Amino acid sequence: MRLEGVHKSYGIGTPAQIEVLHGIDLVLRKGEFSALIGPSGSGKSTLLNIIGSLDRPTAGRLFIEGRATDALSEAQLTRLRGSTIGFVFQYHHLLSAFTALENVMIPLLLERGRPDESMQHTARGLLQKVGLSQWEKNLATNMSGGQQQRVAIARALALNPRLILADEPTGNLDTQSANSVFELLRQVSAASGTTVLLVTHNMDLASRCDRIVTLVDGSVVADRAVSAAR
Repeated sequence: MRLEGVHKSYGIGTPAQIEVLHGIDLVLRKGEFSALIGPSGSGKSTLLNIIGSLDRPTAGRLFIEGRATDALSEAQLTRLRGSTIGFVFQYHHLLSAFTALENVMIPLLLERGRPDESMQHTARGLLQKVGLSQWEKNLATNMSGGQQQRVAIARALALNPRLILADEPTGNLDTQSANSVFELLRQVSAASGTTVLLVTHNMDLASRCDRIVTLVDGSVVADRAVSAAR
């Protein structure tokens, strides 16, 4: 994933117009596990939405696997996003009336249109990967916060994405659960070569990533390998 000179403004053409991102240049390389840090209001969520192609930049360009996204239609962008990027959020957004297995199957169902046995096989394999095989029939509401985030990670992996964007995935968890979820993301990245960008306020977790990108007032003010930061 590559950003070139990305700006993002809101309220364009009105007295309230404000630029949130100011000329961001950023490259995420295959298999890299990076932290994105910065104070509240620095533009982290806006930047994550653009990287995830949930929003388009006002100026500048986003490239996903070498493909410029500015020329893509919304339908093309949706397909590219679905096949390339997995999302994990601070709030897991599981469907409470569905089991863990059914929640993991949702991306597969959306892609293929109707359920089949292969979806269940894939979802079971992913739940096994995140250590939740024995809870596959549990409703989401009957699981702990850490377990719910593990289901959310399994769901994010359902379409075998090359990039995972994790927005404060440990923000609502106790220290032990947060460490467990973080280590799971690291294991997934190491095992499959998946690129991970983790937005976090937890500097202990950030220091355990390969790289730390610091955003302040909509600009990247530091981008360094963790070993060099220590």
